[in-house]
Amino acid sequence: MYITRGNFHSVFEDIKKSSLSHSTCKLVVFVSCLNIDALCAAKILTYVLKKELIQYQVIPIVGYTELKNHYEKLDGDISNIILLGCGAMVDLESFFEIDPNEFMQVEDNLDGDIPKPSRKIYVVDGHKPWNLDNVFGSHIITCLDDGYIDKELDNERKAYEELINLQGDEDEEEEDTDDDSDEDTDEDKDEDEKDEDEDEEEEEEGNESDSSESRKRKHKSEHKIRKRKIKQNERILEEYYSQGTTISISVSLQIYTLLSEIGETNTENLWLTIIGTISLDNQYPEVYNSTFKSLKSEVNRLNPTSLNTKNADSLTLTIDTDYYLFLLRHWTLYDSFFYSNYVNAKLSMWQEDGRKKLHKMFARMGISLQDSKQNWLYMNSDIKKNLNSTFNRVLGIYGLEDLIREGFLRTFGFRGSISASECVESITALLEHDKTKIEYSEDEEINDLITKKEKVWINNFWSSWDALDNNIDLIAKGLEHAKDYQKIIFETGTAILEKRMLKNLKVYRLVVLKDGPDIEYFKNPLILTRLGNWILESCAEFDRNLLPLVLAALDERTDTYLVIGLAPRYPRGRKNLEDLSHDTTLLNTFSIAFQQVANNTGAKVRIDSFESSIIEIRKEDLAPFLERLSLSGLI
Repeated sequence: MYITRGNFHSVFEDIKKSSLSHSTCKLVVFVSCLNIDALCAAKILTYVLKKELIQYQVIPIVGYTELKNHYEKLDGDISNIILLGCGAMVDLESFFEIDPNEFMQVEDNLDGDIPKPSRKIYVVDGHKPWNLDNVFGSHIITCLDDGYIDKELDNERKAYEELINLQGDEDEEEEDTDDDSDEDTDEDKDEDEKDEDEDEEEEEEGNESDSSESRKRKHKSEHKIRKRKIKQNERILEEYYSQGTTISISVSLQIYTLLSEIGETNTENLWLTIIGTISLDNQYPEVYNSTFKSLKSEVNRLNPTSLNTKNADSLTLTIDTDYYLFLLRHWTLYDSFFYSNYVNAKLSMWQEDGRKKLHKMFARMGISLQDSKQNWLYMNSDIKKNLNSTFNRVLGIYGLEDLIREGFLRTFGFRGSISASECVESITALLEHDKTKIEYSEDEEINDLITKKEKVWINNFWSSWDALDNNIDLIAKGLEHAKDYQKIIFETGTAILEKRMLKNLKVYRLVVLKDGPDIEYFKNPLILTRLGNWILESCAEFDRNLLPLVLAALDERTDTYLVIGLAPRYPRGRKNLEDLSHDTTLLNTFSIAFQQVANNTGAKVRIDSFESSIIEIRKEDLAPFLERLSLSGLI
């Protein structure tokens, strides 16, 4: 089943009613581990759970295997499970092997005895397409929906419901056919024993024969119609599931909507919601763009400008100028331009001509390279004060007119300030950073190596969790890591384009990373995805062919490739979008393609990520897998 906005409060009331206990924890929250949006959503949710004195357990989850293992270990007393950032695209009852009858109990009320589930699973996930069994076919699974289902899935709902009814009729018909077969056998035996008047018998048999033939023709016709309807509805559902995947809504925004319905909104929760939503901007810019106005109005509501007086302890949230620059307030002006994905793509910074353009641009702005390479804190105050007017005067000449935008700024008293986009870079780097430097032995099994790697990610989740408690020191560490990783991405991306490692195939672009000084870093899907987005953003500027990207990075320890498939993307900027016939979301079709090609080729593939277009594949299987992918017709 599903719940739409305006009714989210009923979900919280149900959870509160069934989870309050003085002795045991009855609520478990599973959180997608490498997902900043889900991390922020969990943080927001736990604030209100603490306030309501509801015991809970937060469990970060790397992938489906771990999710199922943790579910199977749950105590029978657990009455509520919340999935954040995962679960929308799989049939959860089948995945968890749930017998619905096991959790149904009868409650006495004014309407009589009505069965209600003793355990409920709530899904808050922005991934699409929804699995329709969760949405329309379960009383245990409840999906929190932003209005997408009622608005977009009317045909799919009708097809799903009709298919369930038709398949039920088909089962009944098979049972009736078996019964008729038994009756016919008994009649044959009786006919052998009878020896009555043959004329009367022949007349009766003739009438019965006509009636029987008529029934058979009618039955055959109904059966054909039913079969045709089943195929039509199956085709509708097949087209729905094969259209491709995307993220259409922020998970943290969904949780914030729930809090607004129960009157628990505040600046801290809003700040986390903004971080979660803007974390999607790099890969799903339409999500952030569509929600910016509502977030802006919420900031104005909770933080009136007249009340924003700065003191040593003030924690203010304001709307301020933001830029498509990399960590401007925490680096140098030059580096923030040089390592910006936006500037890199627009000026082709991976080429010498692009770097010359950057130097000419600074000269035209009247900013010397010496000044531009000073740390932002110590940079000439006159330059900083006039920066916006300088940008407006010069940037349009170089096609960078959309570099300036509105954003959100958090001020921590006299300790400093950080924009939401900068905070996202910090938290992302904390999730990516392998601070343990685990040593691996050559004779370790692949599963042991994977387990060690995933433990690092879990530890990183909790570091990021702590940083979101306005831990300035941890955020500062994350910013330093972010600078290092952005340099690695820029250098690797530049090498890929300079050495022509980017192959433009007929239906997708391909990059295979086998070695290099920084190959170790790309074992993490977050960093590999960031590199993929860097490449796609560059390609969008010099090649208008909207081709998706397959990016593979070798992990020599496990002798496997980490492979990601990314949907194509439009160039950033209003002008480029106006040139398009319409601004539509580009869906990722690799999730279906990877699964089908793996099944057809027999390749040893591990598909465990909540991002279904991320897989791990044996080194020797990669080449035939990619060849079959090119010919599959699924992309």
